[in-house]
Amino acid sequence: MNRPQRSGKQHDEADVGPPPARCVAASLPGTEPTADDELPPLLEALLLAAPESATVEQLAEAAGVSLDRVESTLADLSATNHRGWQIVRHGDRVHLATAPRFAEQVRRFLGLERESRLTGASLETLAIVAYRQPATRAEIEAIRGVDCSGVLSTLLGRGLIEVVGRLEALGNPMQYGTTPALLQHFGLASLDELPPLGAIDGVAASELLDARAASASDAV
Repeated sequence: MNRPQRSGKQHDEADVGPPPARCVAASLPGTEPTADDELPPLLEALLLAAPESATVEQLAEAAGVSLDRVESTLADLSATNHRGWQIVRHGDRVHLATAPRFAEQVRRFLGLERESRLTGASLETLAIVAYRQPATRAEIEAIRGVDCSGVLSTLLGRGLIEVVGRLEALGNPMQYGTTPALLQHFGLASLDELPPLGAIDGVAASELLDARAASASDAV
C-alpha cells in the first residue's frame, strides 16, 4: 500500500529550521536609541556583530545618532576598565578586543600558548613602522642598516603591518603602516599609547630616525 505523499509546501515547512541568531536579529524592527543608557549597549552589539573594524560614521549611521554622540559614548566605554574587553581605535576605525589583563587566559583558552614570539629584528622593524608610518622598505633599512625584506614578509603574514600606499618617487615604493592587530598584540587601545621615544647621546631619537629616513629618500 502506498503511503500518502506530503505536498511540497508541507515538506518545505517541515524541513526549514529556525534562522541563525544574527538573521533573527537582522529581521527585527529597529528603534532609534533616544535614551543615553541605550546607546552604549547598542554600540557594543554593533561592534560585536561587525565582521571587521567599523568607522565612527558607520556606527552613527547604524545607530541613527550623531557622530558626536557616538564619539562621546565610545570615550565613556573606553574609560570603563572593569569589563573583559576594551575599545581599540586605529585611525578612524573602531573594534572590540579582549582586555590585556586577561591575555594569558585567553591565549590558553584558544590554544595559543606556543605561538611563536616576535624576534628582535621583527620588533625593531615593527617599532620603526609604528613610529614613522607610513614607512618604505628603504627607510626602514636605512634606519636598521640591514635588509628587511624577510622581516617585512613575516610581519605582513602575521597581520601586524599592511601596505597603506605608495610613495610618489621613482619606482613608487610601497609604504607600510600598522594594523589593529598590532594594538591587540601589545594590549594598546590606540597608537597614542605608544611610549614616547627617548634620546640617544642627547639627541631626540625621533630626530635621528627622521635623518636616517631622509637619507634613504634622497638616495631614491
